[in-house]
Amino acid sequence: ITGSTQSTDFPTANALQVGLDGGADAFMAEFGPNGANLLYSTYLGGSGADEALAITLDGSGNPYIAGYTFSSNFPTQNAFQSTLSGASDAFVAEISPGTSSLVFSTYLGGSGSESAQSIALDSVGSIYLAGNTSSNDFPVTTSTAQTTYKGQGDAFIAKLSPGATQIVYATYLGGSGIDQANGIAVDSTGEAFVTGFTQSS
Repeated sequence: ITGSTQSTDFPTANALQVGLDGGADAFMAEFGPNGANLLYSTYLGGSGADEALAITLDGSGNPYIAGYTFSSNFPTQNAFQSTLSGASDAFVAEISPGTSSLVFSTYLGGSGSESAQSIALDSVGSIYLAGNTSSNDFPVTTSTAQTTYKGQGDAFIAKLSPGATQIVYATYLGGSGIDQANGIAVDSTGEAFVTGFTQSS
């Protein structure tokens, strides 16, 4: 499970980060099959507010979490974007519970605000994110569905290479109103299916 905590006494086990670093930090916890044993639990965050909104597992059982951060010192590792670009950025991270270490952790965003709402993996480990952005300089790639920001907030969809070393593609999706992607799934051919809401006519 993943989410956000404001507790200084949140229960940790074999933690990557043992204490609260800001007003709110993301957390990730793993329980045994019967739910009685806390196998792993850690804070993840910086001095600002951080929240994880989505989690998925790879074939080895490593968790990938995604959400948003207001922290300029959010813990990064092997990041393709190592600094906070706006008021808040999306983030995505892979944690190795067996070694209590970050496999990778990176910001994703532009000069506005971003949040990753959903995450999925394909069969080769590519990472798919869906969320929302208010940045007119979000790192979209060429030849995608929508390369320009349309209005008060657009959805975004991004595919990252395994290990999140680079952006394979990223696109806006929206109109002149507020738009947000809340869910993403990937089929066996690597096509992404996205759902959310729009206030755009």
